[in-house]
Amino acid sequence: MVLVTRITQLLGIKHPIIQGGMQHVGKAELASAVSNSGALGILTALTQPTPEDLRKEIRRCRKMTDKPFGVNMTFLPALKLPPYKDYAQVIIEEGVKIVETAGNNRK
Repeated sequence: MVLVTRITQLLGIKHPIIQGGMQHVGKAELASAVSNSGALGILTALTQPTPEDLRKEIRRCRKMTDKPFGVNMTFLPALKLPPYKDYAQVIIEEGVKIVETAGNNRK
């Protein structure tokens, strides 16, 4: 059964289910499986040690699914912040159209 909602139409998915970003498991295997099932899979940006590794993971996910997927960016306080701008730049350059955010307001 397909449930048509504003979210399914907006995101191009069959089921109004969005996988949350999950540290250490939000990789191409999980995101593509969720997307292939008709929901929205999410890669977790900071699971990748560098922005370039995120680029590789985005490309890997695209090889595993032709369905929509997104990327999660979590902004948390830290003594040494990750290079958020570099991760965001990769997401933009790779043409990811869906980005989920969580954590602090980075102003």
